Amino acid sequence: MRLNLPILDQLQSSQNILIAGAGGGFDVFAGLPIYFTLREQGKTVHLANFSFADLELTSYMSKTEKIIPNLLIGAQGEVEVPLTYCPEPYLAQWFRDVHGEAVTIWMFANTGALPLIDAYKTLVEHLAIDAILLVDGGVDSIMRGDESGAGTIVEDTLSLIAVEPLDVPVKILACIGFGTEVEEAVCHYSALENMAALFKADAFYGSCALVKQMPAFQQFEAACRYVWEQPKHTASHISTRIIPAVHGEFGNYQMYPQHRNLVPILVSPLMAQYWFFDANKVIARNLLRNRLLTTHNKQEAMHLAAHFIASTPSRARRSLPY
Repeated sequence: MRLNLPILDQLQSSQNILIAGAGGGFDVFAGLPIYFTLREQGKTVHLANFSFADLELTSYMSKTEKIIPNLLIGAQGEVEVPLTYCPEPYLAQWFRDVHGEAVTIWMFANTGALPLIDAYKTLVEHLAIDAILLVDGGVDSIMRGDESGAGTIVEDTLSLIAVEPLDVPVKILACIGFGTEVEEAVCHYSALENMAALFKADAFYGSCALVKQMPAFQQFEAACRYVWEQPKHTASHISTRIIPAVHGEFGNYQMYPQHRNLVPILVSPLMAQYWFFDANKVIARNLLRNRLLTTHNKQEAMHLAAHFIASTPSRARRSLPY
């Protein structure tokens, strides 16, 4: 059983595709089912992430590729010292240990828009990229900034800003994990309202769902478990909800016993659904775009975003009707 991607028409002429985690953390893992599906079709696919880790930690790997030191580093090989939070190097190690492959996981530094634009431009040229697929674990990447509950919108906005000016013919945003962002207080009523507006703007490419019989999903789950079960490594609160949802769990289900005292959640089939959008049309609706466009570092971006959100009337927070 294969993932029934609705974006194959958009990617028909693309051969060198970059799948990049838009919001940091484990977002790149959420792109793995798409990665394996496209590779089966003969595409060359690369992986990258807007990283929350200290890029200096890659010095503890047996091999790295540094294109722009402290801004763009490729994780490869083996992690030689246990790391408590550095998912990208462990993903590279998983490819090596499980698949016997030397797969580079590119890490973008946690910066403002201007350095991130430069890093994306450099990587696109280095790899001859002709399509970019940004992947968001959750749905806060489609928020505008005027919601009562926009989640961690800054990181996703910076990634969308960075991709917008690139001379790449195909730019797609994929979201998965609707309902997972409880800790971020995402207003899912507003998320659906934003989706409807994107539908109206002809920015929606379609959706598809992960199914537990899919080898691409099984690889995604295996990679996640490999990293989460490294000594003392942090797990993703997004993907630890997506995976049980695919397995048919429902309600306040926690994948790991140590998470059972966390905030109550509603695991549901909606968490297993991918939603695909035109990335340029998504960022065009983002109210933070112009304010973050010239930022140099993450602190500046966070400050400007917080000031805008605090001073902007927000849409009323509404619950989903039953």
